[in-house]
Amino acid sequence: MHAPTRSLIVLATLAFSLTANAQGITRYKWKDAQGAVQFTDTLPPEALQSGYDVVDSQGMVVKHVDRARTAEEHKADADAAAVAAAAKQRADDQARTDQQLLLAYSTESELVTAQQGHLAAIDQSIKTVRASQIDQEKSLSEQTAHAATFERDGKPVPVAVKQQIETLRKSIADQTAFIARKQAERANIVKNAEDELAHYRSLRAKQGQ
Repeated sequence: MHAPTRSLIVLATLAFSLTANAQGITRYKWKDAQGAVQFTDTLPPEALQSGYDVVDSQGMVVKHVDRARTAEEHKADADAAAVAAAAKQRADDQARTDQQLLLAYSTESELVTAQQGHLAAIDQSIKTVRASQIDQEKSLSEQTAHAATFERDGKPVPVAVKQQIETLRKSIADQTAFIARKQAERANIVKNAEDELAHYRSLRAKQGQ
């Protein structure tokens, strides 16, 4: 038995002994390892580990005390409490999100319009970036061809030309990544639009009830 557990047992024993003495109760009822009922005037460690009853002079139970819990059980209780708290937090967050959804869109058509507007904004963003990317790809092709003329003549490519080529390549790569992110965002909106609309309808129906 760990020292903290022994200390708790000693404190529990002292507290209940004082209570018992103050009330004229001096006996305890508990079961030993074989399951036999025991009556004693003091609390042995076995009784504290298995749980016991405080009884009066007539053998009537005055108070029941559960057994001392192990460190593992305390940890399990703490873990269970943490899981419950996390579940409550998720429920609270969902409730706030639902409330914001209802406040943002007073009608179903407003939600649909907002979804379509979001898609249109993404499409425009992709279109704008793609147009810029096409221009930069053209510039990159021209700069690459320009660099090739130096190489054909056996001359070193100017540093400025090299830097321009690298800058264009990086910019084109960044734009490609941006377009991919926006396309994924758009696909996610399309995928979740019906679910969001169904959830909105459900919330409105509950609100009406």
